[in-house]
Amino acid sequence: MSHFASRPKERVVAAMSGGVDSAVAAGLLKEAGYEVIGVTMKMYEPSRPAHAKSCCGADDFDDARRSAAILGIPHFVLDYTEQFARGVIKRFHDDYAQGRTPNPCISCNNFVKLGSLRRYAQSIGAEKIATGHYARLLHRADGPHLYRVAHPKDQSYALSGLRRDQLAALLLPLGELSKPETRAHAQRLGLTVHDKTESQDICFVEGGDYRDLASLPSQEPGPFIEADGKSLGQHAGISHYTVGQRARIGGAPRARYVTRIDPSTNTITLGDLEDLDAPGLTAHTLNILQPEFLAANPSVLAMIRSHAEPAAATASFHIAQDSLKLHFAKPQRAISPGQQVALLDPATSEVLAAATIAGPAYP
Repeated sequence: MSHFASRPKERVVAAMSGGVDSAVAAGLLKEAGYEVIGVTMKMYEPSRPAHAKSCCGADDFDDARRSAAILGIPHFVLDYTEQFARGVIKRFHDDYAQGRTPNPCISCNNFVKLGSLRRYAQSIGAEKIATGHYARLLHRADGPHLYRVAHPKDQSYALSGLRRDQLAALLLPLGELSKPETRAHAQRLGLTVHDKTESQDICFVEGGDYRDLASLPSQEPGPFIEADGKSLGQHAGISHYTVGQRARIGGAPRARYVTRIDPSTNTITLGDLEDLDAPGLTAHTLNILQPEFLAANPSVLAMIRSHAEPAAATASFHIAQDSLKLHFAKPQRAISPGQQVALLDPATSEVLAAATIAGPAYP
């Protein structure tokens, strides 16, 4: 059973996507004595049927309704297409247009689920939102404490951008459960989604490739160059590339990789695989979850992308500039501007802070 505390009769809004994780989260909450209100958020208007690995299609709405009915909880579908377009899709487009690598799931958590949906919850007398994320969240007298869990489904990175007040309003009923354990709970609860395929793609990228988006900013072709300025050919537009991506150039004698994207000159710098390694990074827009760890040059574990192995690093915070600098014990590969870096306590795996990566840093 999950680790969260039971508070009988407390009302909570459970975000139900139509998948197994959110349905089990709602079911565990009800078993713990909460008054659960299931809510499915309509995020965008699909232009074609959803493919197997996407979410937010009509079938997902039906599955969410069916799961709520089986659990015996009320269920509502709320329209958040405007908020999602403004807080997630526009940011996604703007980042690619500026040569950054966005993370739309983090934007969705910050601005929609713990933003718009939280306001709805408060309007109906619910102080908490529950989701089906896999991460350990403890509510103590001094506030919320978010921890990475030691299994492949860990999603603490996706939640590390939430403010302390947002985490305080969040319940994570799945806690440290594994995916097989969640599916076992789904079978026990009689949920028909117990064996449903897991969604993996960005929900609003209907074909599975973000470059298919008709609304992605149009980009003009520009030069591929080496670090010394030597021309290597033409690229198709900077929105088609991210740092670390292999660039295919006809007739090139060896593989080349994107090491830098400069939107001001519309150039993309290419290099060898080892050129992607950097000893550090700079980041901005700090989200400090545990202020007591802002001592001079604290040792941390840093995650530079959602599935990255945490890497040992030393952090230097510059609060007045709303920034930090990390120096890694070992160089890290493909540090991508626009991605989030999450900082963990090496002893406990607690999430201490997060920030948006500005780029790699060198001595």
